[in-house]
Amino acid sequence: MKELLSAEQQTALQAAISSAEKACSGEIRVHIASTCTRDALVEARYWFQKLGMHKTALRNGILFYLAVDSHQYAILGDQGIHEKVGQAYWEGVRDAMKPQLQAGDWVAALCSGIAQAGEALATHFPHAGDADVNELSDEISTSA
Repeated sequence: MKELLSAEQQTALQAAISSAEKACSGEIRVHIASTCTRDALVEARYWFQKLGMHKTALRNGILFYLAVDSHQYAILGDQGIHEKVGQAYWEGVRDAMKPQLQAGDWVAALCSGIAQAGEALATHFPHAGDADVNELSDEISTSA
């Protein structure tokens, strides 16, 4: 499998996730693929389930899915956060990421989208202090 993510890119993405999650009880993950042969949102749903993101207590997980070589991406929020922000919110985050993605700076695009998602999570699911636990790994998952 070719390396989809350098150590520096992985560090930058994990730092963005950690920063976003500090102010909320939500969970953010990133999945990077080389190619996508079907609709990116369909693929994101697959990875959302495979990564167990539907198992958070408040159903407030968000997945950023990116197929680098196919130039496809999707953002998927679980039921809890989706009910709070609605479809137009996800489309806005997606559209805000587009210029950086088109310029080839997908790490910056993801970091920007993660920051936006973190703000929404902090608004609707603020950090719960010591009771808050990191329910999902911040590790970036990949597939060839």
